[in-house]
Amino acid sequence: MKDEENKLTEEPIVTEEAVTADEAAHAEVTVPEEEIIPEEVAVSAVDTAPAEEASDTATSEAEETAENSEAKEESGAEQKSGEKEDKADKDGDKDGDKDSKSESGKKSSRNRKLEKGSTAYEIFDWLRTICIGVLAGLFIVVFLVQRDNVNGDSMEPTLSSGDVIFAQKISTYVKSYKRGDIVILDGSDMEGYSNPEYLVKRIVGLPGETIRIKDGNVYIKPSDSEEFYLLQENYLPAGVTTYVMDTGLRKGYDEVVLADDEYFCMGDNRPVSNDSRNLGPFTVNRIKGVAVIRVFPVSEIKVL
Repeated sequence: MKDEENKLTEEPIVTEEAVTADEAAHAEVTVPEEEIIPEEVAVSAVDTAPAEEASDTATSEAEETAENSEAKEESGAEQKSGEKEDKADKDGDKDGDKDSKSESGKKSSRNRKLEKGSTAYEIFDWLRTICIGVLAGLFIVVFLVQRDNVNGDSMEPTLSSGDVIFAQKISTYVKSYKRGDIVILDGSDMEGYSNPEYLVKRIVGLPGETIRIKDGNVYIKPSDSEEFYLLQENYLPAGVTTYVMDTGLRKGYDEVVLADDEYFCMGDNRPVSNDSRNLGPFTVNRIKGVAVIRVFPVSEIKVL
């Protein structure tokens, strides 16, 4: 009996609180699954709604910003186009002012022009013609042609004392002369000549040649030859002879070898001419012109 009582006392005593807790644990365990809300789902549900609202808000704000920028660009473009149009209008106004000024200037210049046929126009035309003539004459006289008077009879019968001739200066620039040319010579500082006037003579010997005057004739030996040739002078009257004066003979001018820049010149009136037979050869820088025409006397105008 004691053993049974001891066994009875060893069994646990179930109180109302224990039963209640056990029932509660059992009840918690046996709750249906469909009534339990998963924690992750709940959290996501809670978090998703504000995110969607935020994204919608950001999208709307971006659209508004884009619309505002497009509006600003359109307004800026319209403003620039308006400024360009205003500038074009201003430029057009300026061009119009310039055109009007130029037209007015042209009209005023036309009004200032002298009317053809009027006295003022005739005076102006005469003055212009005279000025052009004077300038052209100065240019011709200084650079192209010179006027010379013949003094003495050393060029008879080709030229006589008192004749007026024109000589061209172009040959003096290129230093080109030929035998037979009537040239204007500067004899200043040459032994045997003391007059200030230029000389008028004819070229007989060319540079490099040897001139020999003998027996009343003139002989030429070219620079590339060993023989003398009789010079044919058709411009001289028949029967004219050439001799060297005593002064020239003493100087050795009866036979002269010319340098590369020297010319032997004589007058056509050989008996009275003072030329290279007495003065010696003329250097090229002493030639001042080549006579081309006799203009006076008018009755004896002739090309030389």
